Amino acid sequence: MRAFRSEWVKLSRRNTLLGFGGAMVGFAVLFTVLAFVNAGGGSVDLDGGESEDFVTAAMLSLPEGSVFAITSVGGFLGIIALALFASNLAGEFNKGTIRMLFVTEPNRLKVLAGKVAALISFVAVGVAATLVATIGIGALLAPGAGVETAAWWSSDGLAAIGSAYVNLTGAALVPALIAATIAVLTRSSAIAISVGAAWFILGEALLGTFWDSLAEWGPAAVTNALAVGGAGGAGAMGGAPPVIVYSTAALLALGYGILSVAISATVLARRDVTS
Repeated sequence: MRAFRSEWVKLSRRNTLLGFGGAMVGFAVLFTVLAFVNAGGGSVDLDGGESEDFVTAAMLSLPEGSVFAITSVGGFLGIIALALFASNLAGEFNKGTIRMLFVTEPNRLKVLAGKVAALISFVAVGVAATLVATIGIGALLAPGAGVETAAWWSSDGLAAIGSAYVNLTGAALVPALIAATIAVLTRSSAIAISVGAAWFILGEALLGTFWDSLAEWGPAAVTNALAVGGAGGAGAMGGAPPVIVYSTAALLALGYGILSVAISATVLARRDVTS
């Protein structure tokens, strides 16, 4: 708990709150505005193609319409979480503060557990704030776009909001924990962020054209599937709809997360810290 509380001292600084938390909320609000403009007959084409039916007023009027926009780009929340975890873990090595932490608390696994728990809680709070902001903006824009919001507040609508929160948080943590592992291995935030972002944004999709299993079971595919609730949902981050069911995506996400934490813990416990 001491490591957890000390980490939150850093996370509660204005630069972190505005830089990472603000980016999550700001991007989601922007996409929500674009979605309602498009549904209201505007010229915005969210999928980057020629279709004008990417999002319609009828789709946004469904019980899950309140979270449609944010779940469609849930993968981008993962990229922001990825940058947060990578910069935080690698920054301890770059600034030499990791030695001070280990002097204060010799049990390295406690330090890692406290830091990771604090970062996870930051992402969880950020996703909650993002949902509140996007649903609020959506409710304000709905009348002008011809969207009926009565179904949003039904039992099905509230269940959709709860499910979206769990799914988006889980989807954001997959790339974040993998980036944290890269940061511990390389001790470089630049490498961890660039490699992690490149993989989740483009790398896996390119390799997946030659390796079908990677396109279905890779971490980016799992993040996409988890964000939109499994097969049948719209593709996140403008990608293709997922081909794996929700239960499989959830288990794979848990597996990737556990593996990433295990690798980070093993390396941090055994590696000499000399600077």
